[in-house]
Amino acid sequence: MPLWDPKAYDAWYETPLGKTSDRLERELIFSMADVRGGETALDVGCGTGIYSIELARKGALVTAIDASLEMLDWARGKAGQAGLEIDFIKANALKIPFPDGHFDIVLSVCMICFVKERAAALVEMKRVLRPGGRVVIALLNSRSPWAFIRRIKGLVKETVYNRAEFISPRGIESSLERAGFKDIKVGTCLFFLPINSAPYLASAEAHERIGRKIFPEAGAFLVAVATKGSVRTN
Repeated sequence: MPLWDPKAYDAWYETPLGKTSDRLERELIFSMADVRGGETALDVGCGTGIYSIELARKGALVTAIDASLEMLDWARGKAGQAGLEIDFIKANALKIPFPDGHFDIVLSVCMICFVKERAAALVEMKRVLRPGGRVVIALLNSRSPWAFIRRIKGLVKETVYNRAEFISPRGIESSLERAGFKDIKVGTCLFFLPINSAPYLASAEAHERIGRKIFPEAGAFLVAVATKGSVRTN
C-alpha cells in the first residue's frame, strides 16, 4: 500500500473517531479562516479534497495542489460528484506554480508536518498570497496526548506518523514570524483521547469545553491563522 492511500484515508473519516474529529476540525478551521464568497483560495497538500470541497461550498474559487496523483484523482472524482468546479494540480509545496500575490487565502491541513523544509514551504505560501491575504495552517500538536500515543504506536508498527513532525503552538508561531507573517492567531481542538468508540465520543463536547478552558493549547489539532503584510506606499 502506498504511503497515502486515498480510499483508506477517507475510510477513517467514516469511523466514530474520524467523524467526531472531522466535525470539530472543520469548525475550528473555518471559524478562524473567515472564508468569503468569491475569494481565490489555494489548498496546499489537498489530499482527498476534503477542505478543497469545503472551501468551494463556501463560495471560494478553489485551486488545490498535491504531490500525489492518486490523491488528486480521488479528490477530483469527489468534487465532480458534488458538482463543484475545483482546479486540481500536481505540484510541490516548495514550488507552487502561480505568480506572486495570486490568492486571497492559502490553506494547508497537516501537510506541513510531513515537509522537512517547513520554512521554505511557508515562504512559498506567503509569496502566492496577495498583500493582506491570509494563510491557514493546520497541524498535529506536539503538546497533546495524541502526539505521545502516536509516537508510542510508532515504536511497535510502521505508521504515517513516524514520518511526521509534531509542532507546538509556539513552534508554528515562530515559524510564521520568521516567514514574515503578521497578526498570528492559534487555536486547538480535540481534547478527548483518540478512542474509536461511539459511547466514549458521546462525551466529546464536554471534553472540548473543559479542554478549551483549562488547557487551551493542548488540543491534538492545532490551527494557526496569519496575514501577509500589506505593501507600504509613500
